[in-house]
Amino acid sequence: MRRWMRRAGLLAMLWVVPVAVMAQSASGWFVTGSDREHYTVQGLGDPRSTQGARVTLRGVNPLPGKFGASGIVLDAALYRGHRLTLTADLSTHDATQGALIWLRVDGVRPSEAFANSQLQPVLGTTAAAHREVRVDVPDDAEKIFLGTGLTGAGEVSTTNLRLTGQMSPVAPVTPLGLLNAAIAIVRAHALHAAQVDWPTLEPKLRAMVRPTGAAADAYPVIGQLLAALGDHHSHLQPAATAQKSEHGGFASSPPKVQALPGQLGYIDMPGYSGMQAAARRAFVTGVIGDITRVQPQARCGWVVDLRHNPGGSMLPMLASLRPLLGEGVLGGFRNAQGQVHPLHAASPLDPDLPKGPALEHARVAVLQGPRTASSGEVVAIAFRGRPGTRSFGQPTAGLSTGNAGFRLPDGSEIFLTTAVDMDRTGRAYGERIAPDQAVAAEANANGDATLDAARHWLTGACGATAQRVAASPNL
Repeated sequence: MRRWMRRAGLLAMLWVVPVAVMAQSASGWFVTGSDREHYTVQGLGDPRSTQGARVTLRGVNPLPGKFGASGIVLDAALYRGHRLTLTADLSTHDATQGALIWLRVDGVRPSEAFANSQLQPVLGTTAAAHREVRVDVPDDAEKIFLGTGLTGAGEVSTTNLRLTGQMSPVAPVTPLGLLNAAIAIVRAHALHAAQVDWPTLEPKLRAMVRPTGAAADAYPVIGQLLAALGDHHSHLQPAATAQKSEHGGFASSPPKVQALPGQLGYIDMPGYSGMQAAARRAFVTGVIGDITRVQPQARCGWVVDLRHNPGGSMLPMLASLRPLLGEGVLGGFRNAQGQVHPLHAASPLDPDLPKGPALEHARVAVLQGPRTASSGEVVAIAFRGRPGTRSFGQPTAGLSTGNAGFRLPDGSEIFLTTAVDMDRTGRAYGERIAPDQAVAAEANANGDATLDAARHWLTGACGATAQRVAASPNL
């Protein structure tokens, strides 16, 4: 199933920078992001000029899991219908969580085109690391936003931050051109790219497509390319479907939060698909509101049911469970180079979402099963290693790997497996996730043995605590 890691971002470093301008300098550069108070920017020059711009972004004692970004706003009228390229040489100092460049185009709808370099973060202390990103500018474009980004503390400085436009219509995409673009992406970023016999595979795939015709003619061949990786998770989303996903948002089933007998709370967390901001925020706000409502009746703990969660976009799910997950690092994603990108419950897409009640010390029983897949498995892993937490049920689907979204020239998108999931203890997954307590599949349609086992554990622990308190009033 599709994961959160779209072209707008990867893991906990997904960057869609708010466009509200804060503390704009005389040069036009401003600070934005999820923690503007702890970042500063100094900018000089025009990114449209031959010399480009020089920008320095610093983060001093930022809040955990937050990021800052430098930005400038430009008129998009000159570039409508053309392709933009943003390039820069990035130098970093103590940027332990990574730095990047970003480029965004707004029209009638915000973020109609977006790209960043966070799949190639500049980490630590590095000199002059070259990065570039591209977008196609829609005909209704109004504003262009661009700049640098930094997660956590440190500093990133740019030289030659330049925006250039291809001032002729973009050439039509051919099937062979689309396949070549897909091969380049897979070879550069796939988790298992090194295990593929490329000298044999590439000629075989290219022989299967025509040099001219509709770009979509290459879709079945790109499907074979992704199947050759053997990760069982990478897949192609056609252009029409990708566009609908970009501007929609829906849960696989309605989320459910209710009180259960025994002073327990119950959360049935479905999968979530789509990137439409208002729908995403409504989903998270609704779940957190329900958790707040049920909290007084859940003194003995919570059940988080992921058994019907097929995945999708993980950010709304994690943000909805933020009261139970807390503010720390929940795990991460390790790529083929061994770099680990941290995972947080707080959503970098929506830094102003409500946190809900502080329940990170509450006992939690996680229910899982074979239909818990992809981002649903990420949520299950986010609870692994959490104190007072136990999982019940059956092994998950086995898609505990991280997919990143890569937009192809025709508007379709490859969701490519680029990392393995890790929990907060450092354990890596990648296959099925076994529960702490196995419960056989239900033989009786009227019963729920998995839920019964979870409730028994939660209420038993709660009763033992009450007995200890009664016997030792000073505790």
